Amino acid sequence: MKTKDYLNIILEYGACLFHLRLSINPRYCENGSLHNICKRFGKFPENLVAVYVSQVLDGLVYLHDQGVIHRDIKGANILTNKDGTVKLADFGVATAQVSDGAVVGSPYWSELYRSVTNR
Repeated sequence: MKTKDYLNIILEYGACLFHLRLSINPRYCENGSLHNICKRFGKFPENLVAVYVSQVLDGLVYLHDQGVIHRDIKGANILTNKDGTVKLADFGVATAQVSDGAVVGSPYWSELYRSVTNR
C-alpha cells in the first residue's frame, strides 16, 4: 500500500503490553482533536467544515475499501496536524468485514489496524 492511502488515517508508532494494559503510541497531531479546537475557538466557518468533511470521507472510503467500519466518528476522534490534515483515530469499536460477508468486532484496534495495513 502506498503512503498516500494512509493520509487521513492515524498511524501508530508501536504498541506495548505492560502489566496487562495495552499502550498504543500514535503519531503526534499537533493541533489536537476537532472537538477541542471547536471548544476553544468556537464554530468553524463553512468552508473549513467542507475541507474537514472531505478529508474524513476520504479516510472512510479507504477504510471501507479495506473492509473496516470505524463506528465512532466524532470530533474527539478526528485529529489535526499543523498543515490542516485530519486523521481518523480511536479504532476501539471498529469492526472488520471478513471474506464471507460477516462483520466481526475487535476490542484491540491495533490488531485490526495491523491486519488492514499489513504491518
